[in-house]
Amino acid sequence: MTDRVYTANEAPVDQLINFHHEMSMMKHSPSKIFFFCCQPASEGGETSIVQSNIVVEKMEERLPEVMAKLSEVGLVSKSKTPRDDEADSEKLINKTWKWIFKTDDEAVGEKRAKEMLNCNSVSFNSDGSADFVFGPSNPIRELGGKRVWFLPFLGYTGNIYDVNHSFGDGSAVPREAFVTYGEVLEENCVDVKWQKGDILLIDNHSVQHARRPGKPPRVILASVCK
Repeated sequence: MTDRVYTANEAPVDQLINFHHEMSMMKHSPSKIFFFCCQPASEGGETSIVQSNIVVEKMEERLPEVMAKLSEVGLVSKSKTPRDDEADSEKLINKTWKWIFKTDDEAVGEKRAKEMLNCNSVSFNSDGSADFVFGPSNPIRELGGKRVWFLPFLGYTGNIYDVNHSFGDGSAVPREAFVTYGEVLEENCVDVKWQKGDILLIDNHSVQHARRPGKPPRVILASVCK
């Protein structure tokens, strides 16, 4: 809407946007996020929040061996952007690499990817999609004096079959880790039910946020700051 204010993710309101720290895969992520409710969803559409330090604590209690291995060898994450023929699909939460990097030129796209993202490599496919590889890196960071789970683990959809992670040594992350992580999120989150005119300020370095499925109309504005 302006240089500093924009509409929150415009994926269809009936889709879940799972817990995440904003721009966590980029080299520079904002410290704070402001949300403003212009129009709440007619049903559902809550913004859910969870403290990432609690996520770390609960995961260490339940899966200490997995957490120790993540700390030792890190996590490798692979992601794929949509194909060209999916660019206008209302069912997709993710955007094409051309939309993300504001160019159709692969060389420019690769340059901008390396400037903006913490990825190790990017490769472009004939169908217009692109593959990104991140890590190995520890998804747990110390920010603001707290150990927080900062990097995405379940992806935007929350479906364990939509993620492509492995340990830094190449071994598979057990399915139990993804299931337990999702349970921890749901058990420790708080849903914020919007009313028109509400303002929500989130510490992006310590709190993950998500969008619950809802029914339109839903208009939430967002602004980030360093």
